[in-house]
Amino acid sequence: MIEFGNFYQLIAKNHLSHWLETLPAQIAAWQREQQHGLFKQWSNAVEFLPEITPWRLDLLHSVTAESETPLSEGQLKRIDTLLRNLMPWRKGPFSLYGVDIDTEWRSDWKWERVLPHLSDLTGRTILDVGCGSGYHLWRMIGAGAHLAVGIDPTQLFLCQFEAVRKLLGNDQRAHLLPLGIEQLPALKAFDTVFSMGVLYHRRSPLEHLWQLKDQLVNEGELVLETLVVDGDGCSSHS
Repeated sequence: MIEFGNFYQLIAKNHLSHWLETLPAQIAAWQREQQHGLFKQWSNAVEFLPEITPWRLDLLHSVTAESETPLSEGQLKRIDTLLRNLMPWRKGPFSLYGVDIDTEWRSDWKWERVLPHLSDLTGRTILDVGCGSGYHLWRMIGAGAHLAVGIDPTQLFLCQFEAVRKLLGNDQRAHLLPLGIEQLPALKAFDTVFSMGVLYHRRSPLEHLWQLKDQLVNEGELVLETLVVDGDGCSSHS
């Protein structure tokens, strides 16, 4: 069973506490709703994974966790099998104690392209909209963020995130909520808001921009990454 109590306790003590006026009821409603037909299978895979505290954890250059002594062949096979039950993995890659998750998308390449254009993330509270499995949440923590919160309504992505978190020692610096941006109140509480690969999926791109703005503190930073199609106005003329 995936629970959100740790997140509630965390934000009760910081500037996100006003989110508790609406969030628990939204999550409770989500838990009551008809889940995906495979959700129980996915959540069981998370439950059966071991909770391992990494001896070495690299979130700055990748998402890589290592143990002080190698895991046994049986342990590795068990982890590999359970993670395969959560396929398809789209955002990644991950390297967890010798088990490599080779994902459909190289999200690390995107991060390396975006990172040079960002303000320093050290100490920041971050929102990542449409975060998928949460790969970039971990990279944001690696770049110094104090707290990284992702939202994505896809239930498989939630289970993938919780699986990785469990294998990272139940790290509480990153959290994923099964919500869409339209379900968030105007929190105005995040130092940086990311929307990467989302805008071109929205029926109303302008409305999406206003929703993102509503989550930012004054003078906060919006990171918008999207496809761009050159038009006549972008052409150069001699």
